[in-house]
Amino acid sequence: MTDEPIFLLGVGAQKCGTSWLYEQLAAHRDIMMSPIKELHYWDRRFHPDFFKPRDTETILRRLLKQRGDKIISDQAFERVAMDCGEDYYLAYFRSRLRPNHRVLGEISPSYSILSADELAYVRSFLPWRTKAVFLMRDPVERIWSQAKMQAKKATGRGGEGDAYDLFGKSVQRRKYLERTEYTSTVKNLRASFAPEDVFIGFYETLFDDAEVARLATFLGLDDLVFDASANPNKSADLRKPDKAEWDKVRAALAEVYDFVFTEFGDAVPAAWRAA
Repeated sequence: MTDEPIFLLGVGAQKCGTSWLYEQLAAHRDIMMSPIKELHYWDRRFHPDFFKPRDTETILRRLLKQRGDKIISDQAFERVAMDCGEDYYLAYFRSRLRPNHRVLGEISPSYSILSADELAYVRSFLPWRTKAVFLMRDPVERIWSQAKMQAKKATGRGGEGDAYDLFGKSVQRRKYLERTEYTSTVKNLRASFAPEDVFIGFYETLFDDAEVARLATFLGLDDLVFDASANPNKSADLRKPDKAEWDKVRAALAEVYDFVFTEFGDAVPAAWRAA
């Protein structure tokens, strides 16, 4: 194969189908996705204050606990080594690239916080043509999904009361609002990548055949087939917060809704327009 592969940089958003997308892409014979699902390299590189001081140790311990074999151990040390220099990041991908790979890359949802200059740096640094993928989800639904995830992590059993409390307080918390600030991410991507190198999709329609075909064309693939039943964001259903709470969070995100409706028009899923 003479064509250079495309580097896919997935930039989020969190709870918008990125895990599902990663699993589907990683299963393709001609795609090499990072064996570590979320590398969190560039966000840590540019925003070390966004992470706790012990995060490097936490990453190492988490990776080593996934499985006890040498492969996982080597990956853990490779990830920690990246914090020592960008060359280790390149080596991580180059060592896994094979002649049949037409696409390689990684998806880290927190890359959505990167500025236009930071995204431009990543694009210019990588030796491959780099294309960015950004997925959006109805903002209030995204925050509700994040609240359930955080409650489950905090309690170990998905405490229902905690999820409602987190949802109600989300409009006051940076980690919820920043991950839903689609306006900045879209503008930053458009400022740092050529239009043909940015794929912006919606969680609600990501599993449709037409969207899979659009993504395949974007990546230069002609045999991309996804399994919608494998969607990892499906979780145990909880009764949604009451309408007053829901409307309060939606009102706080009015500018995000307005931006997406203006920029994407009829492409915005109907569910976003529900009161």
